Amino acid sequence: MKKIKTIWRLLDGKTGHEKQSLALVKNLKNQANCKIYNINIQDLQNPFLALILKKYNLNKGLIRPDIAIGAGHKTHFHLLAIKRYFGAKIVVIMKPSLPLKLFDLCVIPKHDDIKSGSNVFITNTPLVNFNLNMKKKENMALFLIGGPSRHFHWDSKIILDQIKNISKKFKFKKLLITTSRRTPLDFIDEFNRLNIKNIQLYEHTKIINNWLDKNIIKVKNIWVTNDSYSMLIEAIASGAYTDILELKIKKKSKLSKEINLVKKKIRNKITIQNEAERVAKFIQKIWF
Repeated sequence: MKKIKTIWRLLDGKTGHEKQSLALVKNLKNQANCKIYNINIQDLQNPFLALILKKYNLNKGLIRPDIAIGAGHKTHFHLLAIKRYFGAKIVVIMKPSLPLKLFDLCVIPKHDDIKSGSNVFITNTPLVNFNLNMKKKENMALFLIGGPSRHFHWDSKIILDQIKNISKKFKFKKLLITTSRRTPLDFIDEFNRLNIKNIQLYEHTKIINNWLDKNIIKVKNIWVTNDSYSMLIEAIASGAYTDILELKIKKKSKLSKEINLVKKKIRNKITIQNEAERVAKFIQKIWF
């Protein structure tokens, strides 16, 4: 019988980062014999002690890791410390702020324009949890609102005009809007001024952590602002009919091209691949 691999999933408190690592470990759990530990990096010791002194105080209840996975720059030095002290394989999700060669595997989306290598796995989209709900969807719509970015011109009025038109065109039982940490306050102020009675606004600072996860699999339709690539892929992965709330492109980039490609796939009903599953299969092949 093969040994159970111990995997540490490092958490930095940022939802977007943690969702990507969660998607990966869920797929690893489905395919391989492993035990997952979710660890807040604030509960770990200063990584520089392990890097400089090669000293690591293991918290009670934790088992030495075979693999450690992190997303976001705050996890990078913790990953290196874990590798140095425990000899664990380390996986970084998204382009790291440190040299790629320091990590055993770098999982990087195609739009970051990094060349593939022996320790680089290029994904077509961000990693998301494909939680396809095949049950009958409720006659509800959900609007996922991003915010200003370097790729798109943000305009709250343009977004709200599109939402108003959708609410008139389609007869949904309920319409929900949720904001993100990038959504400017003027969007919320403008929405409140409009006083649209059949739409409920949920500010991201006032909802519980799993509110989106619970609602995204229930609704029939989802619209996403096109600055939010990860949210767009997550919406598609829920099994809901997904479309885009359009913002003007500042300048053409790898990311804007990828979003346009996904938009074409949606409208031509082409399936989006589960990239987290693909990465998990690769890890299983090389380390299990």
